[in-house]
Amino acid sequence: MTKWLKPFVFVAAGIGLIGMLPADVSAADAVKTRQAMMKENSTHVKAIMKYLKGNKDPKKEAKLGTAGDVELRAIALEGIAKRLPAMFPKGTSLKDMPGKTRAKPEIWTQSAKFKAAANKLASWSKDLEKAAATGDKAKIAAAMRGFGKETCSNCHKTFRGPKAKKKKTS
Repeated sequence: MTKWLKPFVFVAAGIGLIGMLPADVSAADAVKTRQAMMKENSTHVKAIMKYLKGNKDPKKEAKLGTAGDVELRAIALEGIAKRLPAMFPKGTSLKDMPGKTRAKPEIWTQSAKFKAAANKLASWSKDLEKAAATGDKAKIAAAMRGFGKETCSNCHKTFRGPKAKKKKTS
């Protein structure tokens, strides 16, 4: 990707949902923002996986994107990862806001470990970006091997609580 395009991608990724939270933003807004960020992460990873899986139909294959698209998604993932720790202000755990969030208090009691997990996601995303820049699908696949397990799942096991049980209505 051209050097002049990267800053624009980072700026675009920083606008809206993944910008830094100002100090006076409510806890509920912080939770909504980070949930939107996590959904965005998921969307990027799923799109990359679809690209890697491919499709036998050339028309459908073309709609799955290019290595350049993967590169942009990797840059977006890296930007989100770098902003992630700021999206968890104190007072926004599942104990503080039951039913609104799944963030465990361990995020704050083990903040160094949480920040390290976010840094790992950023680093892995950077590696994915470099692989995608080559245009080689095999290198992209190699960079994605273990991505979800090493980044997303690893963090969620430690810092994400269970889904809230749905109440039965009579």
